[in-house]
Amino acid sequence: MSEQMMAQVTARVTKDVMHWDDEMVLGNATLDGTHQEFVDLLNRLAKAPEADLLPILDEAIVHTQAHFDLEEGWMARLNFPAAGCHIGEHAQVIGVMRMVRERVAAGETHFAYVLATELSAWLRIHATTMDYALTYFIESTGAKL
Repeated sequence: MSEQMMAQVTARVTKDVMHWDDEMVLGNATLDGTHQEFVDLLNRLAKAPEADLLPILDEAIVHTQAHFDLEEGWMARLNFPAAGCHIGEHAQVIGVMRMVRERVAAGETHFAYVLATELSAWLRIHATTMDYALTYFIESTGAKL
């Protein structure tokens, strides 16, 4: 990666890293609201001054864990067939978030900006594939949550 590209990826940005749009809407009000909050947190993290990174990162980790716990609770109650893969992806993401938090606490603040950028790309893919499959399963089975 060139120095210019590295500087762009590792520096605080002045614009949003992700926008909520119709592609992200799954039709489950609870999950859609949670995803919108996640988008807002990623944008705040990407634009935060270095002094504010840890509190926002902590907020993002708490929010993300609650988000994943919600989905995983649904999957367990419904015997969702693809739960293993979905839960495995959640575990990887929360693990990376916690590792980045440790690095930021050690003064390597640029990792927070990389995380915000990379998680924004991950969230769009995850929501429109894995979370879509979960919400489709909920709807098609008539499950009550």
